[in-house]
Amino acid sequence: MDTSDHALRQFVFAARSPSLRKAAETLAISQPALSKQIRRLEEQLGFALFRRHGRGIALTASGAELLARLEPAFEQIDHAMGAAAAAGASTHHLGIATVNTLAAYLLPDLAVAFRQQGATARLTLMTASSQDVVEAVVRGKADMGFVYDVAIDSEEVERVLLHDERLVGYRLAGQGLPREIAVAQLAAQPLILPPRPYVLRRIVERECGRPLLPAIESNSVELTLDLAAAGCGMGILPARLGAAMVASRGLERVRIVGGRFERKVAAIRRHHCGNQWVAQAIGIAQRLSALGGEPEDEA
Repeated sequence: MDTSDHALRQFVFAARSPSLRKAAETLAISQPALSKQIRRLEEQLGFALFRRHGRGIALTASGAELLARLEPAFEQIDHAMGAAAAAGASTHHLGIATVNTLAAYLLPDLAVAFRQQGATARLTLMTASSQDVVEAVVRGKADMGFVYDVAIDSEEVERVLLHDERLVGYRLAGQGLPREIAVAQLAAQPLILPPRPYVLRRIVERECGRPLLPAIESNSVELTLDLAAAGCGMGILPARLGAAMVASRGLERVRIVGGRFERKVAAIRRHHCGNQWVAQAIGIAQRLSALGGEPEDEA
């Protein structure tokens, strides 16, 4: 039977969640895609995993039995993988997970400083959604992570606050438009925003006071900037993006006034982390956060 580990893990995640919609949002996939995956798994197994009802879904008796078998098995696998990774990585490897927006301006400078300090560890840098970054650190798939403070919902990690990150608009320059925009005017703009599970999208919608229908959804910093440069709309991204990313595309920054468009950036690691390079990387991140700021040429 060709039943993938990924499909079974998605089932476990869905079974732990209050609804398929919530599970799909956290997994950063569409609900139809998750439903299709579960139906395919049910066909392979030959029995129903969930009962559908007006309020959502509930496990069948067979589904509950499968969950009871899978959860301890996956816990053992994750523990074994984490222990093996920690044993080998503590001297030779450092895995860092982060969200796309932080990867755009924090990770390159951190990697350069890490090497300049003589660190010999092999770096693995990965990007994911906020929830997946936290999960990667908890499960030992990454030694540490950089994420937004509001996304840290696990007691299995400790956080080190780094800096407050302000969000601004990015649009095509040279249109003679004001370099400030009021929150009340945002909804009328053709916006380029990430999908709703992302923290940035939630902040913009919170300050606007309602759900938004962006012109384009994009969870890539580079693509958002390219779309803004093509005149497709205004992207909302961190003000700390380097001038090379902005000026080279013919873009300008636009201040958003009348709202709280800020979020706290934090480094996270597991309690009693055994990787000797984690503390060094966090120290570098703290120095970069203290020295860094919004580029003066455009901000």
